[in-house]
Amino acid sequence: MRLPRVSVKPSATVTVVLMIAVSIFLLAGGVYNIMMMPRVVLPSPGFPIFYYYGLHEQTWSESLAAMILFLVGLAGVFVSYRSTRYAYKPRQAATLLLIGVALLIISFILCEQMILLKRGI
Repeated sequence: MRLPRVSVKPSATVTVVLMIAVSIFLLAGGVYNIMMMPRVVLPSPGFPIFYYYGLHEQTWSESLAAMILFLVGLAGVFVSYRSTRYAYKPRQAATLLLIGVALLIISFILCEQMILLKRGI
């Protein structure tokens, strides 16, 4: 008995979103979190205080913050890309480009601040 041939392909959008989600998960240290089971450190209600146990270790809060910042940077790239669709509306294109670049710069600066905070500088 032969099984019927199934030719279902996911859409390109679903494939791209899945690949981006896996990439962000890997870049933010998701595999490290699964394998090493790091400590869970939650910030205090006032000023957020993070406890770092070394440069070569991370906590769940660090990974979560990195994932969020990577998503903000990706949103900036996406908004900048979408600004090219408004070639005949220069004001709207410039606004979207400015918002996208601002999101990207904010994401980069906050990622750098996390690294400097961890190093104790």
